[in-house]
Amino acid sequence: MRSTFTLGRIGGVKIGISWTVLVIAGLITLSLASGILPNAVEGRSNAEYLIGGVIGALGLLGSILAHELGHALMGRRHGLEVESITLWLFGGLAQLEGELPSARVEAKVAGIGPAISLFVGVVGVGGAFILGTSTMAGVLVGWLGLVNVVLAVFNLLPGAPLDGGRLLHAFIWGRTGDRHKATRTASTAGRVIGYGLMGIGLLELMLGGVVGGLWTATIGWVLVTAAQTEARHSATQSGLAGLTADRVMDPMGLFPDWLVVDEFVRRHVQSTRQSLFLLVGFDDRPSGYVTLKDLARANEDDRLTQPVRAYAHSLAEVPVVAPGEAAAGILTARQAISPILALVVDAGQPVGVVTRASLSAALERARLVGPRS
Repeated sequence: MRSTFTLGRIGGVKIGISWTVLVIAGLITLSLASGILPNAVEGRSNAEYLIGGVIGALGLLGSILAHELGHALMGRRHGLEVESITLWLFGGLAQLEGELPSARVEAKVAGIGPAISLFVGVVGVGGAFILGTSTMAGVLVGWLGLVNVVLAVFNLLPGAPLDGGRLLHAFIWGRTGDRHKATRTASTAGRVIGYGLMGIGLLELMLGGVVGGLWTATIGWVLVTAAQTEARHSATQSGLAGLTADRVMDPMGLFPDWLVVDEFVRRHVQSTRQSLFLLVGFDDRPSGYVTLKDLARANEDDRLTQPVRAYAHSLAEVPVVAPGEAAAGILTARQAISPILALVVDAGQPVGVVTRASLSAALERARLVGPRS
């Protein structure tokens, strides 16, 4: 999930929102302004109800942000890197990078989010009685409190990728010491919950609840998809156990970045089956990488005049690993948009790259001959 807009930073954590947030914010505002608030507090103008709806929507997004900030800051406290927090159609996503050191730490990181939502819920419900359940402010605060309680309970369902699934994962990991077994169990539970929600949504549709049925079924589909993704990722990590970067990389030389595209193609592309090339500048230092797809963007004139570096990508965001580094640690979320997962450097000299294709080949090879062969 990528951000469409960046709102800023809180505690050093980048906060972004997806355009899909506008959809849920609009639905919440409409629901409050046209139904909940007029039914609870009569005699106000449409403008007041609309303003109340906007305030309620912003309050809910703020409480979701607080939930995700709890995950992010707790993770950072225990050594994880926090890339960003993104608010989207179905809530929020704190992007944490790194390995959790223990099941106990995972339980802390997972549990803090629902704890914050539950706290906000209790405060909101209590605030409603103090402000008065017949006032606009009291209804809004009470509604926000009840929604946060529901969110906390829903997030505690024991299936990945929900927080309850993380807690289940931590429990099984702590009891068995087998991280991958814990992931398989939590992912299976997540799929069961997701399919259950899809079934409930279809039942709602059959009974005439179109909006509610579609929403419930969609949430179920999201849970099933996310749980399946986690299961595949865990299987990949398990398959890479015992393999090092030099066992999964594609060996690769360095190619001059100053050659014009046409000459580069004649000298290097025609004589190899490579689809990705590491480039080096006049100073013999790596300057970037280029793919066949990048070179294909050059028109006939540019092929004769433009150096290949004009179509290259920077290596600045590509992680650098040593040949003996564990291959399982190479997979991270921040590399999702780059064809290179890692640059393998030995004694200061690039010797190869790890790509998804090379990882897939290594996995197939490990299944056939074993990771130690």
